[in-house]
Amino acid sequence: MHKQRLSRSRMRGTRVHRWLGDGILAKALWQPTRGSLARAWLVGFPITIVPFLPAQSIFACIAAFMVRGNILLCIALQFLSTPLTAPVHLSSCYFVGEVVRGSSPAKVWKDAKAAPKKVLLSAHAVTSLYLGAAILGIIGGVAGYAIILKTWRDNPRTRPRPLSGSSPAGGHKPHHPHHPPHKPHSPPHKPHPHKPRT
Repeated sequence: MHKQRLSRSRMRGTRVHRWLGDGILAKALWQPTRGSLARAWLVGFPITIVPFLPAQSIFACIAAFMVRGNILLCIALQFLSTPLTAPVHLSSCYFVGEVVRGSSPAKVWKDAKAAPKKVLLSAHAVTSLYLGAAILGIIGGVAGYAIILKTWRDNPRTRPRPLSGSSPAGGHKPHHPHHPPHKPHSPPHKPHPHKPRT
């Protein structure tokens, strides 16, 4: 991705930078943090669930930019919908859509199992397919958002400690609070004896 100019350093000064401004260079879009990852899942998962959606990665990047979510996670989520995952993906969307529309789960399962291509490619299935995709996308997006916020822990930013024995700026070591500063020892003052006048 860095070679394809898909990173903060490589995108600076490009046409995309000139179009979108400095917002495209925001750290939240590129560095994985709890908030940016959660927002990326919230908008990226529903997009990948939509069946037969062309240019999913482009829509994912736009959505991530709008909510300041992690762009790389949004793009990675789009690979969940592939020809290999289509049998599970499309069947799940159709099943949920049909059940929400009032069909019996047992009947939907029986019809889809008997003739899956006939059922999924019919005109009747289009409404159920996209209705189920919307429902699964919203539920999966919100659930992933909550799980990431609950489980992800960002690494705390620690300041580098000074080396042992080094003194802070100014060249003076601070005095320890339990030890007062050293004072030079001076002998006690002895008064001279007074001699009476004779």
